[in-house]
Amino acid sequence: MGKFNLSIVSNGVNGLMENDMFGAFALPYVQMSTTQPEPKRTRVIVRLGTEYFVLSTLEVMMFYTVNKIVFCITSNAKKYIVEGTNLNQLLEELPSQLFFRANRQVIINIRFIQSFKPIGNGRIQINMQHDIFQPIQVSQENASEFRRWVGQL
Repeated sequence: MGKFNLSIVSNGVNGLMENDMFGAFALPYVQMSTTQPEPKRTRVIVRLGTEYFVLSTLEVMMFYTVNKIVFCITSNAKKYIVEGTNLNQLLEELPSQLFFRANRQVIINIRFIQSFKPIGNGRIQINMQHDIFQPIQVSQENASEFRRWVGQL
């Protein structure tokens, strides 16, 4: 069997669209199916004092916010400032297989979860590998999604 060539199919569909009075209505659906998803962020630019560093997202244990400033803690327990973003924006850009929004202040990386347990009222307590930011509580609203997220990997 020969290789599938998307450009040939796309050109053929576009040709049909021009000659078909209903083709104009179908074009957005064809375009949606042929577009690739946006790549997720694999690096983050951080600051420590006056120096800037580029970190792999695989090195980041967690992101958190204090007074609208976003910080990250790395696998070697160093703390940096992440500039020019907020947690909502970061969450959209990070790979969802690795990162989860535990609550309004914290996004965690699954690679650094040491343990977790229910603590009542539907909440979950997470213990991370380093004791810098302990414990992290998953809100009642996010607890069921957290269980699904942990189980899918």
